[in-house]
Amino acid sequence: MGSENSSEETKNRAKKLATQIGSYHMNISIDMAVKAVLGIFSTVTGFFPKFKVRGGSARENLALQNVQARIRMVLSYLFAQLTLWVRDRPGGLLVLGSANVDEALRGYMTKYDCSSADVNPIGGISKTDLKAFLQFAADNYGLSSLTGILSAPPTAELEPLNEGRLAQTDE
Repeated sequence: MGSENSSEETKNRAKKLATQIGSYHMNISIDMAVKAVLGIFSTVTGFFPKFKVRGGSARENLALQNVQARIRMVLSYLFAQLTLWVRDRPGGLLVLGSANVDEALRGYMTKYDCSSADVNPIGGISKTDLKAFLQFAADNYGLSSLTGILSAPPTAELEPLNEGRLAQTDE
């Protein structure tokens, strides 16, 4: 799920991977939901938080990043519960998380974000082992999209882009 802070490169990598593994891909923007939540906050307080690069404080910057991460999880559960209903199919879907063990051990995560999923397949795997596994899968299963993912800078893309390019990296 992207936002105005997501690069085209990241969106393209996600779509390419979904195509290669035969997954249904939806390009969902969280911007309307983020604006709605911030609108409620502003109505109640009379204040509108800003990113640091736009003159905001570190506290505002972190809150704006965290609200995006949390809204992604809320929307993930909404789509997991209703996507099969929309397609007139039985059953339910599980929400997959993407937090790895290094993030959990360091406390580098947002409460109620991707760490709150139904299943977290990489939750017990270190970044080093995960990268080795992705390279193995790229080499042995013809998933060329993984090469692009491996070479991409690590980022949650929760801060504004700088002329369409990443301004935030997580390492």
